[in-house]
Amino acid sequence: MHAMKCDRGVFDAMPLALLTTQTIASLAAMVNATLDAQRFRPNLLIETVGDEPFPEDAWVGSVLRIGGACVRAELRDERCVVVNIDPKTAERNPTILRAIARERQTCLGIYGSTVTPGIVAVGDPVFLCP
Repeated sequence: MHAMKCDRGVFDAMPLALLTTQTIASLAAMVNATLDAQRFRPNLLIETVGDEPFPEDAWVGSVLRIGGACVRAELRDERCVVVNIDPKTAERNPTILRAIARERQTCLGIYGSTVTPGIVAVGDPVFLCP
């Protein structure tokens, strides 16, 4: 787990959490539920094309250009029980983390770090840097 312990709680050590719409759709199909991206608390939600499940896994080790910023895809994001809680209703669904643990080694999405700071806006394209 890549987290740091402070006086209260555990906080992610990486500055960015990235998640794709296809990953949410793939997990939703796996657990037969409608899932809101807010449940997973991403800093950046990337809309993908195609139907490849969990596309961000292949980005680990790469640098992405997102708007005016460059972000290094550092590692897969290890999830905790918070993903079981619907952010709108507070209803719990333990099948979500169970599916992530069983099918995804408890990881969903990726952590990233800023290589080059820049402005990122809704709708900006995302590219893998050479």
